[in-house]
Formats: sequence, structure tokens, C-alpha cells
Amino acid sequence: MRYDVKNTLNEFNSLMNDIRKNIPEEYSAFIEQKAVLTKDGKLPSKQKWLILLAVSVIAKCPICIPKAVQHCLEAGWNKPEMLEACMISVLVGGSSTMTYVTLVDKAIDELKK
Repeated sequence: MRYDVKNTLNEFNSLMNDIRKNIPEEYSAFIEQKAVLTKDGKLPSKQKWLILLAVSVIAKCPICIPKAVQHCLEAGWNKPEMLEACMISVLVGGSSTMTYVTLVDKAIDELKK
């Protein structure tokens, strides 16, 4: 399966820079919301990123998946833990969601390098 994690992230980041330049106030509001919602609170940030990874799979988002994987790796989650969490998404999303778990697997391998 052709899914270039690093190129996908690079293209996304480039497009987000363009959005930031064109609508800086709205972009800043989005970034601030993300920062508030992912910081330690009632749940530790580490757990929030694992939840975000599972939600990214159920949302079938090829951009959100590697971003969440990157944060999960930085937070200290390992591959079996991330894949197990993603399998919960398959319970909700059905067998087509399993396709996106394979993107998680690939993103983990590529981003660990």
C-alpha cells in the first residue's frame, strides 16, 4: 500500500502555513484550542494523545493518524499499546476501519526512525 507518511505530513504542514498566513486569527484560535485540550488535566496528556490516535482511526483521517502517532511516540507509548488502542476503533467502525489501523502501523515504523 502506498502511503508516504513523511511526505503527507510535510505537505499538510505547508498547507497549514498557508492557512495561518491567510487567516491568522482563526488559525491561532485553532492552535490554542488544541493546546488547551491536549495538556494535562483530569487526564494526562499522554492518555489524551492515545485517545486522539484511536479517534483518528475511527475518523479515517490520513493526516491525523501520523500526527497522533508522532505525539504518542514522544509521550512514550509503544507500538503494541498504540495498535491495541486502535483496535477499539474497529469495534465502532467495523472492518473498513482496520484499513486505517494499517496506516497507524506504517506511521509508527516510519516515524520511529
